Amino acid sequence: MKTALLLLSFLFLSNSLAQSSLEEIAYSKKWLNLLHYKKNFFSGYTSEADEPSFFFHTEGKSNPLLELEENIKSFKVSKSEFKDSSKRPECRFPARTRFLLNEGLINKNHIGSNCEKFEKFKNKVNAKSISIVFSSYFLDTPASAFGHTFMRLNKSVRNSATEDQNFELLDYAVNYSATVTTSNSLLYAIMGFAGGFKGEFAAMPYFYKVREYNDYESRDLWSYDLNLTQEEVDTVVAHIWEMGQTYFNYFYLTENCSYHMLGLLDVANEKWDLAQRNPTFVLPVDTIKTLKNTPGLIKRIGYRPSKMRIAKDSVSKLNKEQEELFKVVIQDKNADSLKGLGNADKAKVLDTAIDYLDYKYSEEILLEKKEATKWKQDLLISRSETGIQNTEKTYPIIERERPERGHGSRRFTLGAGEDDKRGFYQTLSYRFTLHDFYDSDIGQNPQATMEMMNLKLKFFNKDELKKEDSKVIIDSLKVVNVISLSPIKKYFSNLSWKFNAGLETIKDSGCAQCLAPGFEVGGGASMMGKYFKSYFFITTDVDLHKELSKEGARLGIGPEAELIFNTEESFKLGFFGDYKWRFPAHEKKTYRYGSRLRYTFIPSMAVTVEWVKEKRSNQSEASLSYYF
Repeated sequence: MKTALLLLSFLFLSNSLAQSSLEEIAYSKKWLNLLHYKKNFFSGYTSEADEPSFFFHTEGKSNPLLELEENIKSFKVSKSEFKDSSKRPECRFPARTRFLLNEGLINKNHIGSNCEKFEKFKNKVNAKSISIVFSSYFLDTPASAFGHTFMRLNKSVRNSATEDQNFELLDYAVNYSATVTTSNSLLYAIMGFAGGFKGEFAAMPYFYKVREYNDYESRDLWSYDLNLTQEEVDTVVAHIWEMGQTYFNYFYLTENCSYHMLGLLDVANEKWDLAQRNPTFVLPVDTIKTLKNTPGLIKRIGYRPSKMRIAKDSVSKLNKEQEELFKVVIQDKNADSLKGLGNADKAKVLDTAIDYLDYKYSEEILLEKKEATKWKQDLLISRSETGIQNTEKTYPIIERERPERGHGSRRFTLGAGEDDKRGFYQTLSYRFTLHDFYDSDIGQNPQATMEMMNLKLKFFNKDELKKEDSKVIIDSLKVVNVISLSPIKKYFSNLSWKFNAGLETIKDSGCAQCLAPGFEVGGGASMMGKYFKSYFFITTDVDLHKELSKEGARLGIGPEAELIFNTEESFKLGFFGDYKWRFPAHEKKTYRYGSRLRYTFIPSMAVTVEWVKEKRSNQSEASLSYYF
């Protein structure tokens, strides 16, 4: 009897210890990362994966322990029960299989023969290293206005730009994006913010992404080679395969391409905790900064310039005679005008013409339209007939343009000023993202202002205008504010434009400083040099408020201009102004002009002094900004 009781006690204790050990494994970072579990606000966990078949247990989405137990059971099911071998758990979830084997929860007897489809995928990508690629800002597409990140599976470990150039087009890319189901712009924005699209992973040859981003959209590509072991690389590849079994609800600001790229990497090494270290609202460039802030993770940085940058570089190296011939070649799209020219000069002119036409007619070339295919082939034949060897050029990295060196995506500002109508005030501002012309250009696009959710509050100790003791007002809320400059440059000029929408307190006496929703659009020309940028637009705006006119709205149209001087690093000094003819409106003509000085004294902080004169209003203000 005593022996039986001891045996029962031993079995009970062993079972308790086993259950305790299993629970510890179920809540380990490795398992939580594999199933993409995240802590709930109060307690418990929920997986971000949204496909029910991604889980073996009916409650697996919210219970890591039950899901682990059911996974173990599924591996012990007889393999003969699977008519389609690709449906076996080890073939659907190879990264989980590796984890369960390493933890001793299953053994090799629980695994069937080779998983043909997964092995084929693994051999096809043949990954020896991994890079994260940042595709630079592209304002023509709202979803890419703040850049894009994706993964590259490299078939070799590379150590130089030359090796990248020679071999990277053989690599594979892994992309995460929304499966868009509408062409309506407003609906697209709403569904993108609300998680209305399915987000899915896809693997494809890397040259497809080069054609899309680098060639067609003329975007620079920055690659960050990661310092991973072969075992870590294999784990990521196995998990990429698993991602084909599910989808995630796509959220434009949170569960986006940047966030999920880091989630893939967390599976390789739970100590990095990359996804959790990102901001709650994540931009593509934040991904790169998180990698940079992980000691030893980035091994090397690579750079692939856009078609436009390559073309500009080629044109800038022509002498006057060569440029005249170049103009004829790109106009005629043949080399007839180069007859009698020396082979060296002919080769240089043709190389430049091909670079330029590749940029100018990228869509026609990528779509292999008959006419474009013919003239490009003719130019290439003429180039080959020169007998001059074409040496591939490598482009050095411009350190100040590296995206991860840019200021923080968010900005918090405190300031004080004086309004000649309302008296002294203090300001508090918060900008969700990303950059304006007066911020430091290091790591940013110097030709663009890109802002979302820029809120400015003012606190008046005593409102002299409305005779109130104290008051807090919304001075402005810029939901979207975009200015895109395409400077006038021979062969490369495009329309410069702007768009903004939001709320603003009207200060031009059109009403008694009322808060009015509205939007503004405009376009024109711009110029840019090393130490300045300027633009001249014709703009039109619409403001909505019952005090502005009998109709409760007003339309404005007129010129707008700005000239900004800058040093290479820290100082920006600008002068701006606009004039509007307004109708229907109580105030038929309005104007605004002023100046602004900003000094970025450390990468994360800047001081600003500005003065603005509007019709019947005059303001001066100083502020301190913190970027994070």
